[in-house]
Amino acid sequence: MSNQNPIQTAFDFQRTVLESSQRMTRSTVDAQQTAMSAFVDSMATVEELGEQNASMTQDAIHSYFDAVEEMTPEGSEMDFTEARELVDEQFDAYGEISDEAWASIHETLDEANATFEEASNEYVAAVDDGFDAYLDIHEEVESSAVEMAEEMESTAEEIDVSAP
Repeated sequence: MSNQNPIQTAFDFQRTVLESSQRMTRSTVDAQQTAMSAFVDSMATVEELGEQNASMTQDAIHSYFDAVEEMTPEGSEMDFTEARELVDEQFDAYGEISDEAWASIHETLDEANATFEEASNEYVAAVDDGFDAYLDIHEEVESSAVEMAEEMESTAEEIDVSAP
């Protein structure tokens, strides 16, 4: 029987749809993995921006102190040395806390990314196994259906030929 058989064509169409679904599932998981990796990588940029912001803020405070000192009359008792030191100490403390926090964030995100990748790879493997098993069954059903259709066609032809 040729591929023009409607039963064969239906099974071919079903198989094509199943294989497309399998490819789409893999592509979707790949896209999710890529998005997760990009998110993890983007955190380094966020960290860097935070550090730059803190540095610019510290510089701005020092510039403010410089401006106030310049506007203060020469004989006044205003000394901003202690204020500057206090600001620097606070920014140093912030830097230490920030470094610890970012180290923890990076570690957690790396672990989450690895876990996500492992889980999604296992999911893809399970989906592949499921699709493969379904396609095997589909092939068996197809073979039986085509064989049955051929037998029915052959029987119908015999009946037509033997009809008076």
